[in-house]
Amino acid sequence: MASRTGTSVGVGVTVAILSVLALGLFVTSIVFYGKFQGARRDLLAQQTQQGEIIRPDERQRDDVVALLDEAKRNRGSLVGYLADAQQKAMTIVTGDRRTSLARLQEVVGQVEGATNAPLLQVLRERQARLDGLQAQYVKANADLQTALTDLQNEQRRVAGIERRYEELLSGLGADVARNAELVSQFRQGTDRLQASMDGKVSRVEQEAREREMRLSEDLTRVREENAVLKGQIASLRGQRSGQALRPDDEYALVDGSVIAISPGDRQVVIGVGSRNKVVLGMTFSVYGSAAQLRPDAQGDYPPGKAALEVISIDQSSATCRVLAETRGNPVVPGDVVANPLYDPNKVYKFVVFGDFDADRDGLVTPRERTDLIAIIESWGGQVVSELTGDVDFLVLGERPALPPRPDNTAPVEVMLRWIELDRGVQRYNRLMEQAGSTGIPVLNENRLYTLLGGVPGAKTASGG
Repeated sequence: MASRTGTSVGVGVTVAILSVLALGLFVTSIVFYGKFQGARRDLLAQQTQQGEIIRPDERQRDDVVALLDEAKRNRGSLVGYLADAQQKAMTIVTGDRRTSLARLQEVVGQVEGATNAPLLQVLRERQARLDGLQAQYVKANADLQTALTDLQNEQRRVAGIERRYEELLSGLGADVARNAELVSQFRQGTDRLQASMDGKVSRVEQEAREREMRLSEDLTRVREENAVLKGQIASLRGQRSGQALRPDDEYALVDGSVIAISPGDRQVVIGVGSRNKVVLGMTFSVYGSAAQLRPDAQGDYPPGKAALEVISIDQSSATCRVLAETRGNPVVPGDVVANPLYDPNKVYKFVVFGDFDADRDGLVTPRERTDLIAIIESWGGQVVSELTGDVDFLVLGERPALPPRPDNTAPVEVMLRWIELDRGVQRYNRLMEQAGSTGIPVLNENRLYTLLGGVPGAKTASGG
């Protein structure tokens, strides 16, 4: 009985304890539920407030993450970091940290060119323009200083010119005064000179009349003497003309003879050598006999049957090569050779003038006269410029060509050239006239070459 009561009491206590625990648990659950609801409301409120600051989708943006990291490094919140950054930016841009973004946009909108371009780009462009303007200013200032220096120098130069001009005017005034005095003295002297000259003119006129009478008498005497001299010249001309290239003895033109021949080598040995003043390069014409050297009525000599050129010389002989040879009429021992420029006992004098064809190219030119002179001098002849009485031959080429006289508007060089050519023509005519009046033999180029027997550059009869 007693055990049942103890058991019942134990059960009752247990039930009581469980009831108390259940009640406590219920009360605790109610309390915790109320706190949970309050915390939930707070969480929702905080989420709402946080959404106003940053939304969840914005937290994943790279720039937001970078800003959060920067705020953490500065030990501050994102909002505080952004607020500080905005105040610093406003201070840098406007100078007032309390400036709002709307106000900043208004300020930026007032900047020229910043409507559609970044402000930093606009500022850089403006700085570049400022730098350019500064450089222009520096250059303009330097140019201004240079201009001012030049102006000062010019002012000093003008001042010097004015000073010298004043000094010159002062000197000219004194010179004018002196010149006026000199003019007065000159007039007085002129008057005295005029009177003296009038007397001298009278005396000169008297002397001129007397001199004219004496000259008239002298002229009459000279005319008489001239008539006598003309008669003497006519007589001398007749005597000399018979001697001009027409010797009484044709042997006078023979210089030697052929003593040996070498037909295979086209070489000939002649009987004159170094003791006869033969030189290398001298040419000879070959004739069958001295009788063939007679000139015709026009004074032309017949061409030889061959032409020789000296190629080696001994004391009494010379070896020649055959320059040209007439077909069917070969050179044989006993033939005679002649060169009118060659004489071992005499130096012939020549006057050479005109246009020549020394190189035998068919063109006559004034400069080829020097080539012909060189040939004559190389063979012992002497070329002189004037046709004096001791000249043996006058060698005349063709008359120099004279173009029409230029008009007065022609250049000076053209006129001087024409005058020079005209003098050449006049000298040619004068030489012809002098040779005709004195009886000096005249050789043209062909006559001279015929007697020489060979010309440098000429085509030979055999085609060589």
